[in-house]
Amino acid sequence: DYCMVAAGCNFGVFHKWGESLWFPTIHEVARPEGSWPHIDERFLEGRRRHILEEYAAIQKLNDKSATILVVGAGFIGVEWITELEHFFPNLKLTIIDALPQCLGPLPERAAAYCSRYMQRKGIKEFYNLKYNAKDPEFYKGI
Repeated sequence: DYCMVAAGCNFGVFHKWGESLWFPTIHEVARPEGSWPHIDERFLEGRRRHILEEYAAIQKLNDKSATILVVGAGFIGVEWITELEHFFPNLKLTIIDALPQCLGPLPERAAAYCSRYMQRKGIKEFYNLKYNAKDPEFYKGI
């Protein structure tokens, strides 16, 4: 099993309306064609329902000890994968980045500290590696 999380993405370039989990779908004409048309995220209750649905989906992955790959080890990717580890301890977690270390723009000491934390938590890390969904060898390497 794989659940792909493209950290740092805030606009869904592959969706007609730019739909993204990170931002509420607020345009009324976009909702019927979205991935969650039953939720009206223009209101707090709709956003709350959506968050609870996503939590339940991740909980199902946790229940079956699924493998999660987070693409992007910047601020958002590192935050996301460490929160997944904290709240869903049965997930098998991997994070990758095309850069040589996590937290790209931060000092090397900060990146090393973060990397040690993720290692202690059992999060697999791969750097200098670009995501390539169409290459079967990519998945064998991680």
